[in-house]
Amino acid sequence: MWDALVTAGNVIIIPAILATALDKRAYIPRMTSGLSLIGIVAVVVGLIGAGLVLSPIVVGIIGFIWLYIFLFRSRPSGL
Repeated sequence: MWDALVTAGNVIIIPAILATALDKRAYIPRMTSGLSLIGIVAVVVGLIGAGLVLSPIVVGIIGFIWLYIFLFRSRPSGL
């Protein structure tokens, strides 16, 4: 039950992050996206350690989106 609740809560986050990742004009400084990525990795490890199954997968997907933002949205457009 808790796994489903955590998974549902994290699924809601994905469209907002995707909007940032897909917007070529978006700019997130590397420090911000890098710290977010480190935090997400810690959350995934904690969820796996707690024995949850679905929520670490969803949070892992969010982590990959943040990795994309870190790599491709770290400079203002036009530079």
